[in-house]
Amino acid sequence: KPQKTFPRGLIIAMLLITVLYSLSILMWGISTNWHRVLSDETVNLGNITYIMMNNAGLVLGHSLGLSHQASVLLGSFLTRFAGLGMFAAYVGSFFIMLYSPIKSFILGSDQRLWPAKLVKVNAHGMPANAMWWQAAIVSFLIFAVAFGGSAAQKFYLILTDMSNVASTAPYLFIIGAFPAFKRRTDLERPYVFFKKPWQTQLVTWLVQGVVLFGIVFTCLQPILDHDYTTAFWTIIGPLFFGALGWLLYHHQTRKPAPKQTKLGAKVVE
Repeated sequence: KPQKTFPRGLIIAMLLITVLYSLSILMWGISTNWHRVLSDETVNLGNITYIMMNNAGLVLGHSLGLSHQASVLLGSFLTRFAGLGMFAAYVGSFFIMLYSPIKSFILGSDQRLWPAKLVKVNAHGMPANAMWWQAAIVSFLIFAVAFGGSAAQKFYLILTDMSNVASTAPYLFIIGAFPAFKRRTDLERPYVFFKKPWQTQLVTWLVQGVVLFGIVFTCLQPILDHDYTTAFWTIIGPLFFGALGWLLYHHQTRKPAPKQTKLGAKVVE
């Protein structure tokens, strides 16, 4: 009975994730001396998870009366456990993140805007040249953050904040369109969870408020910290790329679409 078991499974998973996520944040917050643990220049958004997990294990071990060696071992175990969990998650998302941005940004736009080699696909229908360029840029960023010192880590922080805002903002439109989607009667819906209009409206406003709060707080936090450079790029960056995307879309819609092959990548003159 998937009509009952599937929504039930989603609810159970949501509750488990919420409880475990909140518990992890609580353990981090009550176990971390923020000035001592996070003041080191080597701490950045790329390794902070492992530093926090190691510190949580160390403090937990001391609180339980374990020896210093056992506490260090517990911190090391939690760090490796977090690394294993993140590795499993990254492996699942790796194949999507490797190709989806290229497909949407390069192949999804008017191909006359890009160099011919960049949009060229190989025998397997993959934009190999664009993916190699992507790999080179990402590798350079990782190398710069790892060995570039505080300036590179500052740059990584700005990129992360920009990415958080830019990747979250589109969901505001998707969430806002949910009530209109529910009002449509010409669609087949195997699973119907929100059966009453007021339930749909309530969930829409709640989720919209949470996402909007996250975006606003991400932009506001650097201002409160007097980090105006990060605040400027966090706000302007997504607006700039959003405007660029709109201009590309506007440019493409004003001209007849080029003829494409079945792979949708090479322009046929």
